[in-house]
Amino acid sequence: MDHRDVARNGLDEYLTGVKEAVDGLTPVELYWQPSPNSNHIAWTVWHMARAEDHWYNRYIGQGEPVWIAGEFCTKFRLPAERSGAGDTAEIVAEFPKLEIADIFEYFDAVRAQSLVNLDTVTADDLGQTREGARGEPPTIAWVLGHVLVEESQHLGQVAYLRGILRGLGN
Repeated sequence: MDHRDVARNGLDEYLTGVKEAVDGLTPVELYWQPSPNSNHIAWTVWHMARAEDHWYNRYIGQGEPVWIAGEFCTKFRLPAERSGAGDTAEIVAEFPKLEIADIFEYFDAVRAQSLVNLDTVTADDLGQTREGARGEPPTIAWVLGHVLVEESQHLGQVAYLRGILRGLGN
């Protein structure tokens, strides 16, 4: 087992978890916000896919994100540069009413490309840095860990919102 196996296990766990967390939710529930300043589940799942796409496919793969290459930005009627990072409450409220299946179609396409890019990362690559992100350029090792942490936090947010809506175990 190496770093790729560890990352793959984490990637599989959070995508499975988010799909389970939204299973059976209605469109109204997917877009429900506990307050006007809160994110809804659909936006959060979309942002999770965008975050993985950004880190794995732009920084590790150093290519065009699936968001653009797969024309999902056009399909979803959102700007190519939009990732959800820094979205205001007003922008979240204006998020288009997408089918969750379409959001997961994008997420699955991101994941397929992420795994291709992950498979190229050798142990020697882990210390390489990538320009253009958050102050100090991150290393590949940092990106692999950061994605798991960020996505786990967002999965917790989705599960929490589901719990507010449906209660425990529903």
